[in-house]
Amino acid sequence: MSVIIEEKFIILNTKNTTYQMAVNENNYLAHLYYGARLDDSVALERGKLNYHSGATLAYDGKSRELSPDVCPLEYSAYGSGDFRTTPLKARFADGSSVCDLRFESAKLLNKKPVLRGLPALHDEGKVSQTVEVCLKDKIYDLRVYLLYTVFEEQDVISRSVRVENHTGEEIILESVLSACLDNYEDEYDFISFTGRPHFERFLQRTSLGDFRLVTESRRGASGHQANPFVIFCSRGCDEKAGECYGASLVYSGNFTASLEKTQIGTSRFVMGINPENFAFILKNGEVFQAPEVIHSYSRSGFSKLSHNYHNVIRQHLFRGKYALAERPILINNWEATYFNFTAEKLLAIAKQAQKIGADTFVLDDGWFKGRNGDASSLGDWFVDEEKLGCKLSDLISDVNALGMRFGLWFEPECVSENSDLYRAHPEWVLNAPSRPGMLGRKQWVLDMANGDVVDAIFGMMSDILDNNNIEYVKWDFNRYLTDVYSTALPANRQGEAHHRYVLGVYDLLERITTRYPNLLIEGCASGGGRFDCGMLYYSPQYWTSDNTDPMNRLDIQYGTSFCYPVISMGAHVTASPNHVTRRDTPIKTRSNVAMAGTYGFELDLTTLSDDEITTLAEETRFYKNHSELIRLGDYYRITKNDGRYIGWQFVSKDKKTSLAVLVQKITNINYKPIIQKFEGLIPDMQYRVTVDGECREQLYSGTALMEIGIGIRTIKYEADSTRVEIEAVN
Repeated sequence: MSVIIEEKFIILNTKNTTYQMAVNENNYLAHLYYGARLDDSVALERGKLNYHSGATLAYDGKSRELSPDVCPLEYSAYGSGDFRTTPLKARFADGSSVCDLRFESAKLLNKKPVLRGLPALHDEGKVSQTVEVCLKDKIYDLRVYLLYTVFEEQDVISRSVRVENHTGEEIILESVLSACLDNYEDEYDFISFTGRPHFERFLQRTSLGDFRLVTESRRGASGHQANPFVIFCSRGCDEKAGECYGASLVYSGNFTASLEKTQIGTSRFVMGINPENFAFILKNGEVFQAPEVIHSYSRSGFSKLSHNYHNVIRQHLFRGKYALAERPILINNWEATYFNFTAEKLLAIAKQAQKIGADTFVLDDGWFKGRNGDASSLGDWFVDEEKLGCKLSDLISDVNALGMRFGLWFEPECVSENSDLYRAHPEWVLNAPSRPGMLGRKQWVLDMANGDVVDAIFGMMSDILDNNNIEYVKWDFNRYLTDVYSTALPANRQGEAHHRYVLGVYDLLERITTRYPNLLIEGCASGGGRFDCGMLYYSPQYWTSDNTDPMNRLDIQYGTSFCYPVISMGAHVTASPNHVTRRDTPIKTRSNVAMAGTYGFELDLTTLSDDEITTLAEETRFYKNHSELIRLGDYYRITKNDGRYIGWQFVSKDKKTSLAVLVQKITNINYKPIIQKFEGLIPDMQYRVTVDGECREQLYSGTALMEIGIGIRTIKYEADSTRVEIEAVN
């Protein structure tokens, strides 16, 4: 069984992992174990860490050995003797913040509950096993429900927290984190994915010492600078060996994740909504739902952990028509034209795109009323027919006549000061009273906590989508939240504004995806500034970065791959020299890097030679021939990202087909030749190997390819790349 509730033990089993909890003698819910699967053992002794000098004890006449400051707790609250980072802080009507959570009940649910207003993993209508545990404060009737759902085949456990106020009076929630994980060990490295605009999700690894390691966002979005996915792992953990724990928060706003070493040499991990500037009023009888955390564990290194996340995201986070289906190959006009275009120019690009095998044309920023630069018109979602020289429907019909679908860019959450919407409703932007406010990217952020704003934007978007054959939307968000004050909320509820903003975004996305179930939304936030599981619930692919230089994308896509499947990463072949870095790279390398994502194009195809068009058509055919493998196969990082070259590999689920790509990052003279090993093959299977279209005469066993490797002589200089195809022959 995947879930066992027996007396005071709660055990969750996935295919390869076990998670154990127990109610101890003080009626605390203790965390016992999370790791490799245990079929008939309980780590009960871990829940009995003894009282030590200086620790505090509950004054209840019971155990004199178990202190809440050393006991491994499943969830704890501020003010009752646990001096580690506590996930819950509530202020009661009398002004006190003391809360002491004790076990009340545990029950098995026959389905995964929907988290009201929030994205979360779904069970595709199957009967999944969820445990609902109730903890209750000893004095006030404040109840905290911990929900754990087991995704057995993916080795994933999702968890969330629901707080219910039955005290009879109003309370203020000042912190409601979604996960708390106490481990017996403390010899860990903490891996976060940091960055900045144009350089997102760079892996950063730090060893835990006598301090607290934190990654977080306070920008109103998950952000370029941090990502709500982290790993903590054994010191020697690598791709193939070692213990590692992952945690991904299904949320797109302010977040925090931290790992700390305790005074007795254990560790605590917490994750959830960032408590900074968070104060949520809960009236009697009301409920607060915190977002979900996706946990996974691997004892076989990072590759297995990544596979767990890739599988559960593809199968239980993505929704709708494009969840597992082949994605469109699109051409986006942005880097080809920026704001300077007519329908005639756009159609010329579309005709060339049709020749190279693209099947979707996307009209980016600049199509709406008065939008000839970035200083005006956001929020006025009405077609500028004078600029286009025709109706939007006419352009769409011409594109459809080429056998191509049509897509359109929106930035629904922002508004220009020079816009009819802002002039009509200046109170609809986030802005503190009596302050001039701060512009970002020459625009304001709309108050998505205000239902009237959400209704208005939905009305304008649906008017465009209802009256035009649009099958793809690029959903952009180009600045962070400042001056966070909502005129829709009273003064005492401004601490709710950040969270209610995120809920408003989710509400708008849910309305759009419900009304247009066949619409593919690709998310974007000045590139990859909001690349998280919360957004992927609505938009199963996300623009990975506004930096489209393939040499920079190597590092960006490398870090992204630790949690997010390749098919979620928007990646395009762009012009050379690149518009961001001015670097020249060969078409082959630009294409190879873009194939490690949702393959597409973003350049002025009308300026290319016939030979270049022919080459891109060949590249598109190659991608289409391997798209199922790339979309659904297991992904391996087959080289260390050490500066010389980098490689990755796709392996089909039956392990009979594989595609690997290697890219030279820098040129080293008189250095050892590349002997590349591969992963994920069947040891005694015989394979045929083709390198850049040239089939090798020799057959190789899976063991030989994985343990010895093959020589790669086709990449010699910076930005060279090569493809290796591996096919089983028996």
